[in-house]
Amino acid sequence: PIPLTACQAGTVVRLHGTHLDPQSCDLLRALGLTRECQLTLCKAGEPCIVQVRSTRIGLSRAVANGIFVVPDTVGA
Repeated sequence: PIPLTACQAGTVVRLHGTHLDPQSCDLLRALGLTRECQLTLCKAGEPCIVQVRSTRIGLSRAVANGIFVVPDTVGA
């Protein structure tokens, strides 16, 4: 697993896990970032913008750095 911040725009990945505080994890789950969900990195940087299903979410660099992903070989 690598941090989301290590990916380039356009990359399709799956959420592997997080190294964030419990409140941030709860908020991400409420926004649709659940374990094994597919993400598309729309914009790298600050903010980092990801698409989960049909929703785009802006994340701070600090939060994106705590989200660990793996390449999505199924959706590629």
